[in-house]
Amino acid sequence: MTEKTSFLITSQYRRFAEICNKSQTTKFIGLFYGKTGLGKTESAMHYTNWRTVEPLLEKPAAARLIPASVLHSAAAVFTPEVNVSVRKLESGIKVLRNRFDELVDQATNWHGIDGDVFYPHRFLKLLIIDEADRLKLSTLEVVRDIYDRKHLSILLIGSPGIDRRLRRAGYGQLHSRFNIIYEMQPLNSDEMSLFIAQKWLELKLPLTADDGVSKAIMRIANGNFRVLVRIFSEIERLQKLNCFPMITPDVIEVARKSLLLGMS
Repeated sequence: MTEKTSFLITSQYRRFAEICNKSQTTKFIGLFYGKTGLGKTESAMHYTNWRTVEPLLEKPAAARLIPASVLHSAAAVFTPEVNVSVRKLESGIKVLRNRFDELVDQATNWHGIDGDVFYPHRFLKLLIIDEADRLKLSTLEVVRDIYDRKHLSILLIGSPGIDRRLRRAGYGQLHSRFNIIYEMQPLNSDEMSLFIAQKWLELKLPLTADDGVSKAIMRIANGNFRVLVRIFSEIERLQKLNCFPMITPDVIEVARKSLLLGMS
């Protein structure tokens, strides 16, 4: 998603947020998976306010300018490296938890909020592990052990097939603990229409998107959020190059071919 694109609250994001909100009252471990481009990572980034929080974790405490939104943070996103080792996974999660709690504690002092005596791992309620497909059996055992021993909810985000993989022999200890397994669905036609109208205004494209143009875009995207974003990036580029008086289905077809997108 580009910086100028505001986040679209969809039915699938509401379901994601509903799952994550359970961590405020109940400890759980779950799996959220779906096809590439449906917005799984974007949902995690938006729910956790991660584009604001993550950069602050890397800064020294004295150099931080902490917005009030950090006060409400209770979830973090961890993305493991490809072929991450057990030691790196353990240390990476430990460092993230410590830095996160220290940041939120600093935010309460920064904004003059009275709190109890600080102790580690007080604020982080939910750890969202993106790209969970990268985890092998040994590192998944680390995740299971953290869940068993810590007062922390965990949500794994992965691609189609990860559910079947975790059912196999060797992964049963983790799979048996899942409280929630949910497959993310594509955007529906109403959500795509809303996104198209929103982008039309953001990019200040000529005229509004008529039914023919909207249907052409939706047919190409087929409910895939990432494809929608790519289409509009290409439309914006073509508009700047050619100064079209209006956007037509022919322009959409040129954009599709430029992006090498197939037709569903």
